[in-house]
Amino acid sequence: MHKFNIKSLYKLDNPKRRQQMPPEETLKKFNFNKVGTLLDIGCGIGYFSIPAATIMNQGKVIGLDIMPEMINIAKQKANNLTNIDFLKSEEYSFPIDDNSIDYVFISNVIHEIEDKPKYFNEIRRVLKTDGLLCIIDWEKKETEMGPSINDRISKEDMIKICASANFTHLEDVDINMDHYGLKFQLL
Repeated sequence: MHKFNIKSLYKLDNPKRRQQMPPEETLKKFNFNKVGTLLDIGCGIGYFSIPAATIMNQGKVIGLDIMPEMINIAKQKANNLTNIDFLKSEEYSFPIDDNSIDYVFISNVIHEIEDKPKYFNEIRRVLKTDGLLCIIDWEKKETEMGPSINDRISKEDMIKICASANFTHLEDVDINMDHYGLKFQLL
């Protein structure tokens, strides 16, 4: 099972990634409201969390990561934003209240999760009824960057995984040639 290596930190924010997946434009494709609470699970250095706090300027953003090094970097980058928090999390236990989140956003993380049913149980616990789950992950094909093809989850399989966790597929979101985006609703 592929896990992100902290030594590859430079891959999280570089000119090529910003060209391929500009964070603010990518987030806008999911049509988040300016109000509500967005939880960015596996937020890393705040690549999506920080622009999300700008987009959701009447709401709140919470970035979670299992690596304290990532949380520290994200906090430094977001030091002037008042509607964002970064918290250290366990993989299957989020420090978030039940039914308190409007949007869960997860980018390039689910392929790293071993116990997917347990993981999605935790997502369901924190998400409000009718809350939205927004996922970006790697296309199941060979690409220049990213995890091995064996660790990737196809878009079709991701939809099945989410359906088995009681999420209804609302729409596909066009991200880029190497990634797919999916939007679900908790029912």
